[in-house]
Amino acid sequence: MSVVEVDGLRVVIAATGDDIVEDISFSIESGEVLGIVGESGSGKTTIGTALLGYARPGSRIDAGTIRIDGVDLLALDSLALRKARGNLVSYIPQDPGAALNPALRIFEQVEEVLAAHRVGASDQERRARIEQVLGEVKLPTAREFLRRFPHQLSGGQQQRVCIALAFVALPKVVVLDEPTTGLDVTTQAHVLATVRDLCAKHGVAALYVTHDLAVLSGLAQRVMVVYAGRAAELGPTAQVFGAGAHPYSRKLVAAIPDPSARREFGT
Repeated sequence: MSVVEVDGLRVVIAATGDDIVEDISFSIESGEVLGIVGESGSGKTTIGTALLGYARPGSRIDAGTIRIDGVDLLALDSLALRKARGNLVSYIPQDPGAALNPALRIFEQVEEVLAAHRVGASDQERRARIEQVLGEVKLPTAREFLRRFPHQLSGGQQQRVCIALAFVALPKVVVLDEPTTGLDVTTQAHVLATVRDLCAKHGVAALYVTHDLAVLSGLAQRVMVVYAGRAAELGPTAQVFGAGAHPYSRKLVAAIPDPSARREFGT
């Protein structure tokens, strides 16, 4: 059974009713990573945040169903939806520096998530879970590190903290919104490997939003190509990248830089 089932999702501009995304349908299995790729403004992030039952100001979810582990997310009231975020479905942002609370130490930020979702019956259990998840994302668990503030961490460490925050309550689904955009290539590779390993280890379904096809090649089992708010193609990663059925998919693949190709300046 699919952990995520999206059928006929439509998000519109609230004032006019014009489509932002329309007729989006897909499913994600336990432990699977589904990549959503497309150019800026194609609706990728809109689809991703819809999995949290959220539409950005000025827009609204107008039609469709979103089921996560059998729960109809769009049928939940505001209180139930708030409880579902972080527990049933969590989110890893693009900019960890802006997402983390600058006034709270790392330990306090992770502990706050556990307390909000009532994970752990005692302080000892919560501390053990914090040390476990930080170890899983390859961060130190020493007291000196746990007492640091976000500004005292590197960009890669900040993003790993955000990954820990997303996985600490063991949700069924994680939405990743271009989480490696601001990282160098080596750190990006390490972060992607961490995400892949955690999804496989805990059976978490993941939706990875990106404009970078190269990122998905070693991460996602399947890819959905989005063009102008609609799904142009959905299939196995190797198939879409190797022999895309849609002209837009083929153009995206053709745009990937090839460092081995010889080019003349000015061409």
